[in-house]
Amino acid sequence: MSETPAQIIPNLFVDSVETERNFYIDKLGFEHMMGMVGKDGKLEFCIVMRNGAMIMLGRPPVPMDGTGEKGGPRPVWIYVQVPDVDKYHAEVQKNGVPVIDALTTQWWGDRNFSVDDPYGYRIWFYQTVKSFDQIEPPAGVTLV
Repeated sequence: MSETPAQIIPNLFVDSVETERNFYIDKLGFEHMMGMVGKDGKLEFCIVMRNGAMIMLGRPPVPMDGTGEKGGPRPVWIYVQVPDVDKYHAEVQKNGVPVIDALTTQWWGDRNFSVDDPYGYRIWFYQTVKSFDQIEPPAGVTLV
């Protein structure tokens, strides 16, 4: 029986939803799906989407460390599939976003690159270019 994969949607806590939202929309080409304004008139929460991949952005419900801009690298990376990674890479570069990890075809069959958002979340964009039966792991790597 074939199952439809469930979607996992990360919820990134940040001090300024507007700053994060604007980066994803203006620089990475995501679309605003929905948002909620807080009592102070600022975005409390929103969802951005690109090619069906959603990311939730929100102010933390209680004070917490690490929600400020440039708080350093985050302990989670987000891996987002795009239909044409080469074309998308060119679009991201045209928008002036620094590429952290260069566009590369990986041994496991994905072609990918990464960027950091204003809050230090690493976002990987990928396209699968080889099936699992075509990959060849490097020496010393054992697949199980």
